[in-house]
Order: sequence, then C-alpha cells, then structure tokens
Amino acid sequence: MQYTTRAVYLLVPLLGILLLVTACGGKQEEQVEPPLRPVRTIVASATDGITGRDFPGIVTAENKADLSFRVPGKLTELLIKEGSKVKKGQILARLDQTDFKIELEARQANYSKAKANFSRSAKLLEAGAGSQRELDQTKATYSTASAQLKAAKQNLVYTEIKSPFDGNITKTYIANHEEVQAKERIATLQDLKYMEIEIDVPESLMIRIKRGQQQRKIYASFDAIEGKRFPLAFLGISAQADEATQAYKIRFALPAIEGYTILPGMTATVVADSVPTAENHGKNEIIIPSHAVLEDINGRFVYIAEPEPSSPTTGLVYRRDVTTSRLTNSGLIITSGINPADLVITAGMSKMQEGLRVRLMVDPELVGQQP
Repeated sequence: MQYTTRAVYLLVPLLGILLLVTACGGKQEEQVEPPLRPVRTIVASATDGITGRDFPGIVTAENKADLSFRVPGKLTELLIKEGSKVKKGQILARLDQTDFKIELEARQANYSKAKANFSRSAKLLEAGAGSQRELDQTKATYSTASAQLKAAKQNLVYTEIKSPFDGNITKTYIANHEEVQAKERIATLQDLKYMEIEIDVPESLMIRIKRGQQQRKIYASFDAIEGKRFPLAFLGISAQADEATQAYKIRFALPAIEGYTILPGMTATVVADSVPTAENHGKNEIIIPSHAVLEDINGRFVYIAEPEPSSPTTGLVYRRDVTTSRLTNSGLIITSGINPADLVITAGMSKMQEGLRVRLMVDPELVGQQP
C-alpha cells in the first residue's frame, strides 16, 4: 500500500510534465502556417481597340491591268495564253482590221476633198470672186473631215492591244475568232514581282485610324507556311467605303518571300494590332488569354490577385465580373471589369476562391500583351 501511494506521487508530476509538453507541441503546430498556393498571373494592359485583331487579306499585284479593246470587232489574233510573260509594248491581241481600213480610206478621201474645197474658197474670196459665207461653210466641212480622219486612224490603232508594262498574263476571258464588244475584258495582266495585301476594315474600327501616325510593326502569315510571319509596309487607305460592305481597304506592300511562290488571289492573315490608330478615347479594352476567363450562372468572370502591402510577392484573390468582345489570335478582348495593371490569374482558377491568400508568379512572356 505504501509502495502504491509513492508511485502515485511520482506519476502526478510526470503527467504534468507530459501535459505541458503536449500543450507546447500543440501550440507550435498551430503557429506553423501551410505553404501558400503559387498562382501564375499576367499584368493586364489596355489596348487601343484594334490591338490583337486580325483580318483576312488578299494578295494582289502592285501593277494590274484588265485589258480590253476600245472598239468592237472580231478577234482574229490572240497572241497570249494564261501564264505568258510579256514585255511592255508587245502586241497581245488584234481585231479584224478590214472594216477599219475601209473606213480610214473613206475618211481620207473626204478629208482631201474638204481640204481642196476650203483652199479653193479661200482663193476665190481673196480674188473677190467668192463669199465669206461659202468660205465659212467649206471651213466647217474641212474641220469635220479632219476630225473624222483622226478618229478613223485612232480606231485602227485601237484594233490592237499592247502590253502597258512587263508582266504575266494571269487570266484570259475570250477565245480567238469571237466577236467582242468595246471595253469587254480580254485578259488580265499583272506584274508578279511586286505584291500587295489588301484588307477590309469596318467603319467601327476605321474611325479610330489616324492618318500620318507612326506605324508599328505589322505582319502577314499564310496557312501553307506554318510558323512564319512576314513584315508588311503600310501603303495607303481608301478614302471611301465600299458601297456593299461599308468597309475601307487598307493596302500593304509585301516584300518578295524567298523560297515561296506568292501569287495574286492567295489569302493571308494580317495582324492588325499594328495598324496605325488614334487614342482609344478612354475606352479600356484589354486582351487576356481566353482560358483565364471563366463562366457560371452569374456570367463571365476572372480572378485577380491584389498584392499585399507588406509583401509584393503575396496577395489576396478576388473575383471580377467581366464583359467580353471577341476572340483574337492574341486572346480574348475584355471590354469591362478589368483595369490596366491588374494581375489576372491565368492558371489554377478552379482552385481559387474569394479572399484566398496566394504567392504571386508573374508570367514574363505575357506581361502587357503588347507587341
């Protein structure tokens, strides 16, 4: 009995020590914070309303001409084929000249007769044997005959089509020995050494383009040439919209692309974020990766991280409802809900929640989203 009582006395302080150790250990565990979840973010930046947009473009030749006769007739000589290379001044096609030569001979005869009558009337008037009225009549007839002779000579010239510049025949529209009308298209001639790309810009965007503003870099890409883009040079803007589409044409020079054959009619994609633009008049449009935008029953939203004042590498997560415009090659256009310089979370959004404390990782390749 005495031994048992002594054991109890020894156990009491031992239990106290154990409880104290256990309590201290629990307190230490409560003080250890779990590691913060790292999140990848981008810095949002405002665009000018056109940044990131792209447009389908059509390749055209800088020098292009639709060839036609200026007089009607029967085509007797078609001296070209599609793909033919021609030189400036080369005869490309000729009409039957028989009727035109007959007409020229008749006009030449009328002219000679009118000229003789005018000379005779002038001599008679000078000798006092003629009248001024007769002289005026013969002069008018002579002038008319002279004009008709010039027209007949010109019509004979018009029975031939000559190349206005060096180039290639890219299309023919008529066969030999057919009757053709004046100004009917016979063939298309293009200079394939110098190419352009045309895009159509709608009025809503065209109004933001500022003439004379310094241009940024712009590029074109082709589906058949993967992984490459080619610089373009701004040439000009049409002064009037197309009646059907209400769009304005913008032209760019396309330098020769070594190793590839680029021909008129091919399609390209022009990155229009480098079209010269005016200020955005306070309208914030921001482009962010499309996968950063989520959607639920309340609409589309993103998560942003606000850095903590005590540490720029940590922050709190907040939800921002956003409105979007359209998807571009650079991402989704955000028209409201995000401010420039906001840190938009771009990875792990499914595990985010309002007020969550996170460790910030800014993606250097996506900062600003500006070219």
